[in-house]
Amino acid sequence: MVPNKVLLVGMLDSIHVARWLHQFIDQEIEFVISPSKKFRKIHPEIKKLINSKNVAKFSLVKPYISTGMLGFIDYGISSFLKLLKVNWRAFLLKKALSGDSFKYAHALEIQGAGYLFALIPTQKLNDLELIVTNYGNDIYYFQNFPGHLKKIKKILSIANLYSAECSRDYELALKYGFKGNFLPLIPNSGGIVDNVFSLNKIPSNERNMIIAKCYGGELGLGRLIIESLSDFLATNLAVEVLIHSVTDDLIRECNLLQLKYPRRVKVYTVRNKIPRSDLIEHISKSRVYIGACKSDGISTSFLEAICLGAYPIQTNTSCAGDWINLGFKGEIVEPDKSSILFAVNNAYLNPELENFRQINIVKGKEYLNYTKIKNEALKFYGLN
Repeated sequence: MVPNKVLLVGMLDSIHVARWLHQFIDQEIEFVISPSKKFRKIHPEIKKLINSKNVAKFSLVKPYISTGMLGFIDYGISSFLKLLKVNWRAFLLKKALSGDSFKYAHALEIQGAGYLFALIPTQKLNDLELIVTNYGNDIYYFQNFPGHLKKIKKILSIANLYSAECSRDYELALKYGFKGNFLPLIPNSGGIVDNVFSLNKIPSNERNMIIAKCYGGELGLGRLIIESLSDFLATNLAVEVLIHSVTDDLIRECNLLQLKYPRRVKVYTVRNKIPRSDLIEHISKSRVYIGACKSDGISTSFLEAICLGAYPIQTNTSCAGDWINLGFKGEIVEPDKSSILFAVNNAYLNPELENFRQINIVKGKEYLNYTKIKNEALKFYGLN
């Protein structure tokens, strides 16, 4: 008999969800996983957990029993029932809560999972602890829209436990009506494993690459990064650039940058993703990392840059400043082209860069160690 049973609602195609769940594979716990949003395929790492023989048990919410073609089935049913004004994923959640006993229900982000729980009659939640985890933009960005804010206040008012990866978001939760208990402030995709730190070997002055997470859409400011790099490459002829996570709206600008600087610019889009192992390797060879957005949490890429020796530059619209306050070395900048370009120029030629890399290794192992973060995560479900 598994003592702890958790109904976890999250994005089934998300590596962050997979990394969160992986922390519990050696624990006496059972997860029933339900989708919070539409998805094409279950993330391969989540699929592995479902098919594994670990101590922890992982399964899909009923009636789903197979991971094959599930995204298409879910989308088809959801689209059909939407015509009948029925929310399919809320129906799945309500059915699960009616047919099984859970110690915890966990909304692993607000805009999808949290909003679904806000649709559930509160009496169905009386016998369990409802955990709400705040992803980067969940309150900070969406508080600006009245329709979203109403839903945010509703889910916060019924949650028993709350977690986030920014001190900023704990303050916002209180502002908007949360009255429960706070869980530990930790990265919501877990800590950094030792073999990542072991890749951080190349001294800063032997690195000649800049790496940038460059997305646009509603929240990304990738265009500012592209414009900054265009100017920087013009005066730094030995530098190479790798741009990844490029959304469709920025492909043209990236192609023009490649034409302007042949053989010096590599581009990976969201449709043609760079394999994660390759991305980690490239970060470990990069001197500088750049991230820019309208809103974010910590930014997992920012943390990986710290641990892999790339000096991180991140806009102040994220929570990266929390980590600088802990003693990590990096640059927090205004979300505009001139600030980003100034920071890149200063960082790339800074004679202290190797010293900063060494400081970040030590701090990273102290604060971001996988086991340390895992032990904090165990507290979420009363396991530690």
